[in-house]
Amino acid sequence: MVLSALMCNSLTAQNLHRVNNNADFDADFTTLQAAVTAAANNDTIYVEGSATEYAGATINKPLTIVGPGFFLDENPFTQASNTATTFNSEITFTSGSEGSTIMGCKFGHSVDLIVGVSDISVLRNYIHNMAFTGTSNNSLVAHNYVYDKIDASGGVITNAIISNNLIRGQIDSELASGPLIVANNVCFTTNWSFPIDVHNASIQNNILIGDYATIYENTGNTITYNIMASDGTDANGNQYNIDMDLVFADFDGALELSTDGKWELKVGSPAIGTGSGGVDCGAFGGPTPYILSGIPMLPHIYEADVPASATSESGLPVSIKVMSGD
Repeated sequence: MVLSALMCNSLTAQNLHRVNNNADFDADFTTLQAAVTAAANNDTIYVEGSATEYAGATINKPLTIVGPGFFLDENPFTQASNTATTFNSEITFTSGSEGSTIMGCKFGHSVDLIVGVSDISVLRNYIHNMAFTGTSNNSLVAHNYVYDKIDASGGVITNAIISNNLIRGQIDSELASGPLIVANNVCFTTNWSFPIDVHNASIQNNILIGDYATIYENTGNTITYNIMASDGTDANGNQYNIDMDLVFADFDGALELSTDGKWELKVGSPAIGTGSGGVDCGAFGGPTPYILSGIPMLPHIYEADVPASATSESGLPVSIKVMSGD
């Protein structure tokens, strides 16, 4: 599948660089921009978790940028350290950055991720607002938690995949972009009448929770196998008038599940097996489901027991537990 291939390719790299802005850590760089400037094409930059937010950067060469994930203290088996990598100013992918990937990062309130070129993969991030500018071809936006919106109203996106995201706001493309695949997203806005407003797209297996939320029937759209709370007549696999309390594991918050885990499907959910080809609808369905906390596709230490001191008899016994990346 194209999505799986793109994910595997995104981890191909030459040199590895560490960024950490804590004074007690001996990292290669303290800022992302310094690491970008020093890196060669196709290098990987690890931006490590910190209580101090990082400044953003302009990316002008093909790089892989990796953070530890988000909601790390809310889900089990995430990271030994629950501190996220948070950016307080925008990251912009500009000319020369084609082929880049960013994953496992968190963007602060009102901080944008800006894509102005083609062949960019945005995977497993916490994003406030993502904006496509200019023309972007062959981009992948998957497994993200989007606080506001994915906005292509100021540009044209073609041959893009937007899948398996949890989106509090809207997917918006006012221009006649396409072809697009918009699949297996959960749009849980109650403020937008049209949380999916795109053109020339295959729109399937999405779940829209708003009572008045529906999918805009723009030119060239094929709308199938979606689940909506709004009124409508079931057709083309689409289900309307669905009680969302029956769909999700913790729709009303009574179980106090994690911010992203609450959107997993409940046992007996009408979204189970009712997507195209019999897959589950929503972000946790399909061949490449959403990963809790945006844990990057790398082995990670989720538990570490390191004594404060060593003894001459036993040395320094260290116990760690590691999970492979999905």
